[in-house]
Amino acid sequence: MARITDQNRVERLKESTMKLVVEKGFGGASAALIAKDAKVAAGYFYLHYHGKYEMVNSLLHSVYQEFVDRLEELILQASTFEVITKKLINHFFNMAINEPVKLKFLYVLTNDYSFVIDPEVKKKTFQFITRLKEVGQLSETLDKNITDEDLYLFLVINTIQFINQRFKNSLDKVSFNEADEEHLYYLIQKILK
Repeated sequence: MARITDQNRVERLKESTMKLVVEKGFGGASAALIAKDAKVAAGYFYLHYHGKYEMVNSLLHSVYQEFVDRLEELILQASTFEVITKKLINHFFNMAINEPVKLKFLYVLTNDYSFVIDPEVKKKTFQFITRLKEVGQLSETLDKNITDEDLYLFLVINTIQFINQRFKNSLDKVSFNEADEEHLYYLIQKILK
């Protein structure tokens, strides 16, 4: 018998998974709790995923792939290093504003040793990071001693960390504006030059 898939239920499962992993960590977000939060039967969860790890790993891959697609788009536009960097920072700020749970989910899982980025996605990411580094070094806007790993750390990981710190340290609803983006760009630029 073929599986009957209700896309609304599947989307609710995904949203609940991200929300509960952010709130309770991977260990605290059980498949039963995810199904309950998504208002579906636990059996429906297992119709689509073998378990919580598969679901979370699938979501991590999907969220990270969005970042890779954006990076590829920016590199292909052949902009300057500064423009690409600012637009990439803007991408993460927009995610924080429009989909904060998704950004927090990305933060939680990039800091969990149980999860690793898909090797092909990671390879593609670093191909774009290498290209971005070359653009920056050719224009002399990036220090010649900066490595691919350095650029990834300071541009991607620190941006996610910067935004997450705002979420963690605020008792009120966090808002971000252009000045926040400019300040982060300023800090990154100081490190990378």
